[in-house]
Order: sequence, then C-alpha cells, then structure tokens
Amino acid sequence: MEHCNNPVHCEVFYNPDRDRLASVWQQLEEQTQPNIFLSWLWIGSWLDCCVDDCILIEASIGSEVVGLGILVGKKSKLPFDSRKAYYLHRTGDQGLDQLWIEYNDFLLLPQYEGKTRTAMLSTVMLSVIGNGTFVVGASEKGVFDGALSLGAERRCVWDSIAYKLDFTQLRDNNCSLDQSLSRSGRYQIRRSLRKYESKGEITISTATTTEEALKVFALAEPFHIKRWGNQLGQSGFSNPKFKHFHHTLIKRGVESGEVVLHYIRAGDEPLGVIYNFHYGNQVYFYLSALNYELEDKHMKPGLTAHYLLIERALADGMLSYDFMGGTTRYKKTFANCESSLAIYHYQFPQLVLKIEATLRGLKQRFTTGNRPSPL
Repeated sequence: MEHCNNPVHCEVFYNPDRDRLASVWQQLEEQTQPNIFLSWLWIGSWLDCCVDDCILIEASIGSEVVGLGILVGKKSKLPFDSRKAYYLHRTGDQGLDQLWIEYNDFLLLPQYEGKTRTAMLSTVMLSVIGNGTFVVGASEKGVFDGALSLGAERRCVWDSIAYKLDFTQLRDNNCSLDQSLSRSGRYQIRRSLRKYESKGEITISTATTTEEALKVFALAEPFHIKRWGNQLGQSGFSNPKFKHFHHTLIKRGVESGEVVLHYIRAGDEPLGVIYNFHYGNQVYFYLSALNYELEDKHMKPGLTAHYLLIERALADGMLSYDFMGGTTRYKKTFANCESSLAIYHYQFPQLVLKIEATLRGLKQRFTTGNRPSPL
C-alpha cells in the first residue's frame, strides 16, 4: 500500500446501501484499532434501532477505503429557519442520544489518519454543512479542530473528564492494584469488603448467554430508576428507545464476549449490576445500577464492585479499565490516566449566529449549563 503521496478522495452518499455500508465498515474496522463506539456492533445496532436517513462520508486513497463517518441531519425547531444540524454518529433526538456515545470520531486507517481526517472534515464542512452546524462528541478534545482552519467557529456545549486505569503502567512497575491506590482508597475498599462479607460470600455472576444477559439487564432497571428517576431525561431505563437499543446490542454482543453484564451479590444481598464492554482487550465501563438501600454508609457498592472487576480484568490480561466520562468519586480512586471529552458545535460565522450567541450568553447567566442525562 504505497499511498503516502496519493491524495485522499472523499465521497458523500445519501442513504447509502446498508449491506454495503456494513461490509466496508467491518473491513476497515479489522484494519484499525477503534474503540467500542466505532465498532460495527455499536454503529450497526445504532443504525438499525435509531436511524432512518443518514449521510455516509467515505474517504479513499486509490481503491482503498481509509475513512468512514455517518451523519444524521436534523432541522432547526425555529420557524422560518431552514438550517440543519448534522450529528456525527448521533441523531439530535434527546431520547435516542441518551445511548451516549463517547470517544466519537471518524473511523480512520491509522497510518493515514491525519490527512484523511483533514479531507473528511473539509468535505463535511464545505459540501454538507453549509450554513448549518456540525455537532461532534462526546469526543476527545481537539480532534475536530481542523474545522477551525476552514474558517469555522467552535462552541463547547458539554465537557467532562474521562478516567482510565492503564494496566500497562501497573505491570511495567510490577505494581498490584492495591499498591496503586492511595492509603485512604485501600482503607475504604477493605472496610466496604468486610461489611459486605458479613452478609455472606461476595459473588460475581457474569452473563454468558443472551437470555442470562437480558435477565441481568432487567435486574438493573429498578436500581437505576430509583437512583436517577423515571422521567424523560432521567434513567435510561425509563426510555423505551434506550431499552430497545440495548436489547439489540445484548442480543448481538453477549455471546461474542463484547457485551458483558455482571450481577454482584453479598450472600443474598445485591450490590447491583455493572454493564461493561470488552473490546480490543480493553474494558469499557458503560453503566452501573447499584443497591444503595443498605443503611451502612461504609458499604460502597460502586467502589467494591469495580475493585473486584478490575482485579479480574488484570488477571485476565486486559490492557485497561476505562471508566470513560463523568466525575464519580470511585473513578478518581482507581484511575491513573485522564483525558478531556466534549461535545462541540462547529459553524461558519453568520450574523444570526452572533445574535444567537449573545442571547445564549444571557440565558446562561440564569442556568447551570448542559449536562448529559444519566444512563
């Protein structure tokens, strides 16, 4: 593949053939090292459950596909406003986007990543977006800032810190999980373990079949709703679109080992459910549904469950345990790496946008800003 000096050619396909899209995406995925959210497991399930119309941006060098990205357009809700927002691997629908993609990006062949991203961004901004908005995220900071060199302006609408425990650092330093923790962290975990062990043996039941996984997912629902609420924008379990997507994902991903649901108990007392992804020899923590009904404040279900699952992942030879975005305290306890995640809007400057920005600034003086809905 002597493509170093060859140009990247981008094509735009409106409502592409889904069978062909599945084929080219999976072929490119095999050659890349994407995260779980750019796997066909996630993208294909999202398309089937959430998307009617979409736009495919396909980049190639010669006859080789080197980049792919899928946009969904959404019209402005304002009357007499013909502008659209175009979402990368999202829809703009609050109920559908509660699925919450992270590390969002184009799917790119690593050796041509830089010039392919530049070409795809140029195509998106100049051939698709026009006077609309390109919405990306939750993505790592700066990934799409090439749009700024095209004259676009950027607005951040949500941001967070992503936390990860890189096992390579532990192994390189011949360090156990306990040794990597602070004295306070070790003390809290040991105390919590003793409290739970007084209820009975702590067991982790990991679903290995679709039927088992759907049952564990159902067990998570009451815990999650009790914690986050049953109204729109609260627990994802109160959202039929969210549940439909995850039923599909579970049916497609459990028996391959990519979708992993754990039910943790101390004796007969449930600690709760941890919903993870295993992809590329990494663990991605997606969702927890925990039992906070026990009155003892020293019983910490999240801290305890993740401690046990991290120990298991280390023993299984995984490369990392990625807590992803959000500032839950136990993430900071375990993590040895941090990165920034954000949702950005990219737009070309227009007078109407300047007016909107001014009005938005006035509104934000009286609000606390945008945060994602809990899963």
